[in-house]
Amino acid sequence: MSTGRAGARSRGGARDGAVGRALQLRTKLLLMVLALLTVACAAVGALGNAALSVSLGEQLDREVRDASFRTIEYGVRASAGPSEELESIMDVPAQGAGTLNARIIDGEVVRGGLFATDGTRQRLGDADRRRIEELVVELGAESDADGGEEWGPVDAELAVGRYRVLVVDDPWDWGLVLTGLPLADKEDTLRSFGVSTAAISTGAIAATGLIGLVVVRRTLRPVERLSDVATRVSELDLDRGEVVLPVGAVAPAAHPDTEVGRLGHAFGRMLDNVAHALTARQRSETRVRRFVADASHELRTPLASIRGYAELIRLTEPMSPQGRSSLSRVESEASRMTALVEDLLLLARLDEGRPVVTEDVDLLELVVETVSDLRVAAPGHDWRLELPDEPLLVRGDPAQLRQVLINLLANAHQHTPAGTTVTTSLGTAAGSGDEAVLVVGDDGPGIGADFLEHIFARFAREDRARAGGSGGVGLGLSIVEAIVLAHHGHVGVSSVPGSTRFTVRLPLAGR
Repeated sequence: MSTGRAGARSRGGARDGAVGRALQLRTKLLLMVLALLTVACAAVGALGNAALSVSLGEQLDREVRDASFRTIEYGVRASAGPSEELESIMDVPAQGAGTLNARIIDGEVVRGGLFATDGTRQRLGDADRRRIEELVVELGAESDADGGEEWGPVDAELAVGRYRVLVVDDPWDWGLVLTGLPLADKEDTLRSFGVSTAAISTGAIAATGLIGLVVVRRTLRPVERLSDVATRVSELDLDRGEVVLPVGAVAPAAHPDTEVGRLGHAFGRMLDNVAHALTARQRSETRVRRFVADASHELRTPLASIRGYAELIRLTEPMSPQGRSSLSRVESEASRMTALVEDLLLLARLDEGRPVVTEDVDLLELVVETVSDLRVAAPGHDWRLELPDEPLLVRGDPAQLRQVLINLLANAHQHTPAGTTVTTSLGTAAGSGDEAVLVVGDDGPGIGADFLEHIFARFAREDRARAGGSGGVGLGLSIVEAIVLAHHGHVGVSSVPGSTRFTVRLPLAGR
């Protein structure tokens, strides 16, 4: 796997992690519905409480006026004067439990009491008397009294509880009459209404959440199916080889009558278009590879003839020094072209997916022999080895695996200056121990970050070479990747100034 694809997938993984931490669409929809329902329930509860409070307040005001009327009427009918009425103010018939009556003359409560819930009469305490006198002053009833007028009803906080009170000027000029009814029943009713509304709203929100979760899941199931298909497509290697896209998997979600269905329909059409494009690309690549394979195969014969005739001329014909030099150039270029043709043929065979003829290969022996050859061929570099004590066996083609190591070492030699240290290490994967790990690293100037993304592409060459060497035609690392993949392994690269590492992982024999 190339570094470009690895980097893209790692960035994709980071994006996936971020998306995973975000809220899912169904969760957002459910939360929005529950939030709107909560607001609606709160608004209905508040409006209902306000309406009930107004209704109960109006009803209580009527009851206070009726109680005040009965108090004054009874006092007028039952007594000939204020003295008798004062004794009977607490004996008014048809008054409810908790009713409070008081007579105020010259700003002073001269008589007052209330009916207890058990039917008994209770006189007002001194604190309530003072509070009633203060209330009369606050209302301005004493100074504005003019026969038959009323003040209130208003709420009053008394020692015996909260009351709704009404002050009426006695039409018979017997002072002021204060009548009050307790607010406890109204407050209890409002409290019960609030508790009931909260309980019903909570139950409704919980039921809506459960039902909504089922409905939203079922509604968004096609979207999840599309997401699964997109994930499967994202994991395919679309850059090479024959690719089969799961176009049929989108069909159940493609219903143009709904918004989600239109998304599935558009997604299916997109996949179908991409599948056609990939098929056309595969046909084109197949034709190109077949042409390259055929052309390379056909070029081998004339190249062998050129080299043979050049050798024959050298052995049979007298030539001047300039002629011998030109003939050497012909032989050199013919050899170079032969190597290029062999590389192209190897890539063509690997692209066709031909099975590798495998046998047990000792990587330890292969590394020692190859690095020893490079020490002789390139003495200007410092070649170092880091090897295990025991042989490491893998299944593969020894010639191809040797070419992998030769290409990596030649790449380090060609693109680093003299005196560079090239270290070849061999070992097993940490933890699992079922892979052989071959690393070729150097302390040269490094590889450009832009070039790393397509370093394993065919004919890829960095414009600014790491050390000014001319290099090859750009097939060495692509051959490395193709051979490693054919052996069920993978290769990667990391590079910063002062450290470049090519890492090859191959399954051990028997794994």
